[in-house]
Amino acid sequence: MSEAQPSQITGQVKNAQGLLYQAVGAIPGTADSWTTQGAELAKEGQDEVHAAQEAQKSEAQAERVEGKVQSAWGALTGNQETLNEGNLKAEKAEWKGAVADGEIPVPSMDRVKGKVESAVGMATGDVDKQREGNVRAEAAEWTKG
Repeated sequence: MSEAQPSQITGQVKNAQGLLYQAVGAIPGTADSWTTQGAELAKEGQDEVHAAQEAQKSEAQAERVEGKVQSAWGALTGNQETLNEGNLKAEKAEWKGAVADGEIPVPSMDRVKGKVESAVGMATGDVDKQREGNVRAEAAEWTKG
């Protein structure tokens, strides 16, 4: 039987349980084992949350690369549907990775302009405009500090 994957939810539950045990252990006359066991549970929960976040970030990064490759392939072959699907997959993965860090991705103004240009190209069927927008957005991403 395989070991369960780390989960942010079960990690948070273990952490809360550990904190509760520690609170009980702080009551005069209770056994020290409550405090000790609580500290262990809280640490175990925090470690599980961290492991789940790292797994989610790694998965998101792999999905983002896959989306970018798919988008590039669509641009090279002139397949608009593949390009769009790749862009969407890469965007979803970027958000997934940011959420794992507890953040919201904040793109640069040049990247936003490129994405808007790409969206306009997609909406109007202007593949060249969409491609130029994608290139502008990618260039802004690669040059950010």
